[in-house]
Amino acid sequence: MIEPIQFTVPVYGEGLFAILENKAGYLYGYYHRHTELQVTCVLKGKGTIAVGNVAQSFQEGDLFILRPDEPHLFNKYEEPRLPDDEVHLVHVFVHSERIQRLFAMPEFDQVADYLSNLNASKKIPSEFGTALMPFFEALSTKTGIPRFLDFIGMLHALALNRQHEESLYSGARKTSYSDKDGVRISAVYKYTFDHLHEEINLDDVADLVHMTTSAFCKFFKKHTTKTYVGFLNEVRIEKACQLLVNRRTESISETAFQVGFKNAVHFNRVFKQITGSSPRQYVNNYAV
Repeated sequence: MIEPIQFTVPVYGEGLFAILENKAGYLYGYYHRHTELQVTCVLKGKGTIAVGNVAQSFQEGDLFILRPDEPHLFNKYEEPRLPDDEVHLVHVFVHSERIQRLFAMPEFDQVADYLSNLNASKKIPSEFGTALMPFFEALSTKTGIPRFLDFIGMLHALALNRQHEESLYSGARKTSYSDKDGVRISAVYKYTFDHLHEEINLDDVADLVHMTTSAFCKFFKKHTTKTYVGFLNEVRIEKACQLLVNRRTESISETAFQVGFKNAVHFNRVFKQITGSSPRQYVNNYAV
């Protein structure tokens, strides 16, 4: 079987690492993977990241360490009130084989231990990741030896912050997608992120990937181990959590409406099922 949609890192050459910036509202819009280790810092903006079959919000200061060949997709929230340049991400791609040359030196023992034992993709939340943002700001502007020194500093900082990491592993079995399946998963994820505030009909999602509703439900469950409705609810509740803690809505009922729920009763039930607490309890706990 052909492996999933493969992303080729641009302007790589013979270097140890490469830098790619996403800003002015543009994010790579396909569910993809690549052979390099990826470290992404959110310098500005908010949105959603899908890693494997897990979807969650990202915000300014968050860091993501994605293992080689881990399928993923970054997507910004489509909010008319926000300018196109509201999202700014810096991605660092690390050549997994070439970095082994550094590991031969004892000075890199701590970094080598960290990267060699990275058993899942990770997230460093903003309360700890914000302190690492200067490394990524420098990497996006410097060249040559100064950039290399900041790259080494960034790796060292990641190793020192490993206790603050959150695993992005969902416990799902490892899956592989053909190119055709990868395009379908990408289309479904992006459609879900872009339209979560609207009524989403299962038949319409199936039509999007040219499948019958029954075939699509089996296809989605096979590749994500979740039902599509379950996945949609998780994405909506992630967005709701962000709205609640940032006080972007005036009431819980308005929050429910903003993320696609028709009534607050259903929203409260799904919210508690996914987070373990009611929306009001969630806000109170966050305030504490």
